[in-house]
Amino acid sequence: MFSGPAAKLPFRLALPWPREPWLRRIMPRTLFGRSLLIVLLPILILQAVLAYIFYERHWDTITRWLANGLAGEVGLLVELLERAETPEERTAALDLARSHLGFALSLEPGGRLADAVLLSGILPDSRLDQTLYRTFERELERAFAIDTRPVGLPSRVAIYVQMDDGLLRVLAERKRVESTTTTVFMGWMIGLSLLLLVIAIYFLTRQIRPIRRLAWAADNFGKGRDVGDFKLEGATEIRQAGAAFNLMRKRILRYISQRTEMLAAVSHDLRTPLTRMKLQLEMLGHGRIDPSDQDELRSDVQEMTEVVEGYLAFARGEGQEAIEPTNLGSLIQEVADRAGHGRAAITVELEDEIELSLRPVAFRRCLTNLIENAVRHADRVVVRATMQREQVWIAVDDDGPGIPEDRREEVFRPFSRVDPSRNPSTGGVGLGLTIARDIVLAHGGDIELKDSTMGGLRVLIRLPR
Repeated sequence: MFSGPAAKLPFRLALPWPREPWLRRIMPRTLFGRSLLIVLLPILILQAVLAYIFYERHWDTITRWLANGLAGEVGLLVELLERAETPEERTAALDLARSHLGFALSLEPGGRLADAVLLSGILPDSRLDQTLYRTFERELERAFAIDTRPVGLPSRVAIYVQMDDGLLRVLAERKRVESTTTTVFMGWMIGLSLLLLVIAIYFLTRQIRPIRRLAWAADNFGKGRDVGDFKLEGATEIRQAGAAFNLMRKRILRYISQRTEMLAAVSHDLRTPLTRMKLQLEMLGHGRIDPSDQDELRSDVQEMTEVVEGYLAFARGEGQEAIEPTNLGSLIQEVADRAGHGRAAITVELEDEIELSLRPVAFRRCLTNLIENAVRHADRVVVRATMQREQVWIAVDDDGPGIPEDRREEVFRPFSRVDPSRNPSTGGVGLGLTIARDIVLAHGGDIELKDSTMGGLRVLIRLPR
């Protein structure tokens, strides 16, 4: 198609592949990671909001109140010292401050504030320092310095005030200017968050484990390994998924078993007429066949035709028919009118108008098989349909001989018949109940055989609404 250098051009084009959104790229890939993020993200946002409110409102307000109290007490002490006229009065003022205010005081005659700042290395850079400086600037008219980290005194705050004749140093307890609720609050908040995170991880792990087991079971079952029924555990939705998997597994296994039994039964039913036909053909080759043998040959061909048609009908199933709303009462009445024409008395009893989403052709075939089986062996047949909560029940009762209880599961197998002769002229090839159950199961329902109050057999169908 291409020639020369242009032939390589289409294979060198750098196609702009679409990139994933940035949010999807940073999101966790696993369900556990995303679930944990759903739990963790609100906790982090709540912590950030609480911390902001605490520091901006509570901590700042409490610190200002404490700083105002300390600044007022230091200001009062400075004023008392300024008013003292004799050394004795100053000593008395200092003693009062030590005893009633809990201060450790010293007054250095000739002391200078600059020397104390240089010696202590005061750096007012913290938020506490800034709050204290703003407050003391309003209360004191003298030069001062505050050291919130005095060397060797971690539990104290040092305030230096420049007096006329010296330097006043005040040592106050640190709790006088700093609320201890900050540490307690942060400790409780972080501790509880970690506890909630551990609890969330524990419960998330317990919820994720059944999902992983379900994925493992589905993967192994898809590879042909029968893993048995899935153990239902975890949340309701996980249990529903597990129950759906178990039901799907049973249906698939039943489908495979039925197809295997069907092929075995077909081979068994065809072996006898094929043997007879081969013998008759050998006799035909020797010119030793009479008209009666020709009739037997036609009978064998007819029998094989019926077996093959039954096989094809069973293998075809309900096909690709679409589901549509169907009036169940009208469908039952239509099938009853056709099946009971000139053969048996069929009574249809309906409690209410029932409309279901069905495959009408397939379900008509199911009802036809069941009612015709009843008509074939009974004189009276009663078909009842009722609706209870979210389920619809259909019962087909007859007064015939019924089916022994130990053989009721067996008759659902392909080509299985109660008549041991297996003669098609006395009741078909044994696929009616098998097809009926396949159709009911395909609609999400169930079918079972019970004893009828009329003395014969009851076929009970349960369908979801």
